[in-house]
Amino acid sequence: MSDQGFAIGSVGISETSHALLESLVYNPDDVSEDRPFESIVEAFRFAFALGIVHEKRTKRSGKSAGVAPRQFNVLDYSTLIEEEAVKNSESLGLIISEYAEAGCELIQDALSESKSVLSLID
Repeated sequence: MSDQGFAIGSVGISETSHALLESLVYNPDDVSEDRPFESIVEAFRFAFALGIVHEKRTKRSGKSAGVAPRQFNVLDYSTLIEEEAVKNSESLGLIISEYAEAGCELIQDALSESKSVLSLID
């Protein structure tokens, strides 16, 4: 537990969600695909944003895959979720991960309906 009253924790998502996010990273060998992100961290941030905007969290199931901790600092997002972390005695990493996991579900649903990833931006 930090001096702020919440634990920092680390981020991670299910292997399935990780594979989904990897599939959304730009590939210069196939520019026709819907791959709007430059990195997996960028895709993870998008998934997190979708989850938080839709106020939806999903627990990870199955094996876990990490997301570059040096490139995604959970403290950068503490003002968004600090109150939730303190209230529920949860780490920032857990909360962010669960919002991102839910965001991945929203992305997968859109792709299943043949919608583009960026169509999720309202």
